[in-house]
Amino acid sequence: MTKSAMAIPVTRTGLDRSAPFGFTCKRCLQCCRNKKIQVNPYEIARLAHHLGISTTEFIERCTVENGSFLKFNDDGSCLFLGADGCAVHSDRPLVCRLYPLARHVNQKNEEWFSELEPEADCRGSYRTDETIAGYLEGEGAPAFMQAANIYLNLLWEMMSELETRQEEASDEPPVEEDITPENWLDMHAVVTGYCLRHGLTKPHTVNENMRLHIEALQQWIR
Repeated sequence: MTKSAMAIPVTRTGLDRSAPFGFTCKRCLQCCRNKKIQVNPYEIARLAHHLGISTTEFIERCTVENGSFLKFNDDGSCLFLGADGCAVHSDRPLVCRLYPLARHVNQKNEEWFSELEPEADCRGSYRTDETIAGYLEGEGAPAFMQAANIYLNLLWEMMSELETRQEEASDEPPVEEDITPENWLDMHAVVTGYCLRHGLTKPHTVNENMRLHIEALQQWIR
């Protein structure tokens, strides 16, 4: 990764969903390089399902930092970038769907958007006859944004609970004792353990797995 992956220049910020914005991708493949793409459990599960593997295997093969970020090739290109474009386009993460927008949410669940400076060789075209809301719908972003909100709130709660437990130095095991700060992103592992403990049949769809994954995390938080 290059340092530019850490801070993309912003041309506008503080935008809401009613702000004029439109962008048409021309598949020049310039934006799929030298980035740091953070993913949440829903995005990992969508990508793993697309590839026909478990989230455990996906995290091991396709991510870094215990599943926090997608792995990039040594030449700076995304692991899923092929000659014809994104090999997982229908299940691509939210940050990829939004580009060249960035979405921000704070602990009060207040949302705003920034417009990022495009790549130097980007051939995409901008439009002003659409709004950010329309762009989000067109890119299939709503389900990803909803999942992002849920997991961001859960993450804040988990961090707070972990800090409390460390301060109390409690020896009492958590309800979902096999969930750790290192593996909570692994939906397959968490849901498998949850189903075994509660006598449930493990579901097959991403949405049903996410529902049980959230239940397990909520029980861990207590």
